[in-house]
Amino acid sequence: MNPVPVPLPANRRDTRRRFEQWVKHPGCGANLVSAVHNVKMGAVARRENPSAPKEGQSSFALARGRRFEAGLVADNGERLLRAMSARQMFDRPDPHFLDFRISINGGPLADIDDAIAHTEKFLQVLARDRSFEGVVSSATLRIPKGVMLPEATLIIDALAVTMVDGRPTISVGEIKTYADRGGHTSKSDLAHARAQMGLYVHALALVLEQLDLADDIVLSLQGFLVLTHPGSNSPAVRVGEDLRYQAERARKGFELMEAAASEMSDLVGDDDGEGSTSLFDMVLAAPTSFADACLSFCERAPTCYAKAVANGDGAVLGDDVDRFLNGLSLRRADELLGGARPRNDVERDFLRRMKNPLDGVS
Repeated sequence: MNPVPVPLPANRRDTRRRFEQWVKHPGCGANLVSAVHNVKMGAVARRENPSAPKEGQSSFALARGRRFEAGLVADNGERLLRAMSARQMFDRPDPHFLDFRISINGGPLADIDDAIAHTEKFLQVLARDRSFEGVVSSATLRIPKGVMLPEATLIIDALAVTMVDGRPTISVGEIKTYADRGGHTSKSDLAHARAQMGLYVHALALVLEQLDLADDIVLSLQGFLVLTHPGSNSPAVRVGEDLRYQAERARKGFELMEAAASEMSDLVGDDDGEGSTSLFDMVLAAPTSFADACLSFCERAPTCYAKAVANGDGAVLGDDVDRFLNGLSLRRADELLGGARPRNDVERDFLRRMKNPLDGVS
């Protein structure tokens, strides 16, 4: 088997990693600032606590992911097209395949600028010709807004194109190496994947509008996931992923990110992504919000957890507890359960729900 190319560190223009960081916890102000300004949260964690360990993704997991994706697009996407056709995603028996991967990722295109140009040309031709039905690998978008500094680009794993009522319809797809276990697939993994696809849907909407193609190409609000069969690297395709909520959340998030980028446009991170002192201070000063997701991706999670414990935040007992408390601290909840008189409607509602925990449960 040919070795799978490893993306070079110098290729920093794909801001997908930063978008993915943001979607894992969009409610955290520090996470927003870190993503917009490309200040690595791990570096911030070590500035905040010099003894904090330096963590990173498993090299085994990264290698497996690259191998899985490379296998899907090999031989003109044969494995990917076969898996998608088995789910009846295309009307024609011989769907097309376009590979817009760049050279450092094992693809035929020179660089990100080349991939962006090919993607835009493809969309323009698709709006006129309408004969294409199939898959585009690594469609690359330059988002026409100042969402991230110095610029925002996204590389989408897969786009499926079909014809519906004579009009081309695009659906976004995300490739993950975790196993499709039906109703037992990790809910958090699926939520993160859908959030990423919601970002792609909104980014595509912006690009189509910029290219004046929004009336010619239909952008589907249903996406698809390409996972693995348990215990193997064979693809398992999940279709019909509803992305309406995620796309709307992405739209609101882009507005927040654009505002953050505009407010601090004079502060630019260092070439190595570590950021300048002022940017470090800006991330450290931003409000944090501890949640279950923090434990899986953020190196500041231990510090934020300790702060949440000190503040009596319900999030330390999990997202479900935090939602149930509806803004009450654990201390105040304990006081109310101990007989304290409720001060407002929120506290009265909390006591009512504690007395009747099945209220509203179907």
